[in-house]
Amino acid sequence: MTSLETETASMKTQKPGDRVLAVLRGICSMVAHFAAIAFTAYIFYISSPGSSLFSWHPTLMSLAFSCLMVEAILVFSPESSLFIKASRKTKVRIHWILQTCAVVSGILGFSAIVINKIRNNKEHFKSWHGTFGLITVIYVIVQALFGIFLLYPQAAKKWNWKLMQLKVYHATFGLLGFTLACITVVLSLFSNFVVKSAGVDGFIWGLCFFCPTWCCFIVMNQVTNAYLPITRKSAPL
Repeated sequence: MTSLETETASMKTQKPGDRVLAVLRGICSMVAHFAAIAFTAYIFYISSPGSSLFSWHPTLMSLAFSCLMVEAILVFSPESSLFIKASRKTKVRIHWILQTCAVVSGILGFSAIVINKIRNNKEHFKSWHGTFGLITVIYVIVQALFGIFLLYPQAAKKWNWKLMQLKVYHATFGLLGFTLACITVVLSLFSNFVVKSAGVDGFIWGLCFFCPTWCCFIVMNQVTNAYLPITRKSAPL
């Protein structure tokens, strides 16, 4: 029996309530795709990339953490993956390509704000947004480096790590890193650039707050649903 036939058979055996929940989960996940792209596009709009050195900071950071990283994780979503019919191997390749682009974009965006502050003789990391941003960038780089073990699992055998253990660790710590990124993005909405320079307030500000928050919720749900049952099975009685 093919995977398509198996999926069709499982859908037929589902209860009506389960089907409704599956549809709702799919809709919620698709909203996350839209929120990630819409939020990034809006930040691009108010930042006017290229207009100044600072403009590259919100542009590249939003691209990294609000778009590329979200899509890199949602590629594994069973409800709303844009590559839902692709093989697991293909999804893994898409995941690490998008994550690599996200890390590079994040480093460039972080460099832009550091250089801009140096040029203007301003202090670094004095706000919560700046502090969380520093922690997030360092954490994401380290997480990405450890992710290489999943591309070359034979290298991890020296420490007697099993492949499933690596997947659980990567997903768990990756979720923590993504949560840090979402917190940093939300804190940026209280910055002088967003509130004063761009003049974002009212309903639009609320939508901006909703987008990263919703994406964080969807990713948390996806990761916990995928790996929590595995950790429960492997836990000692």
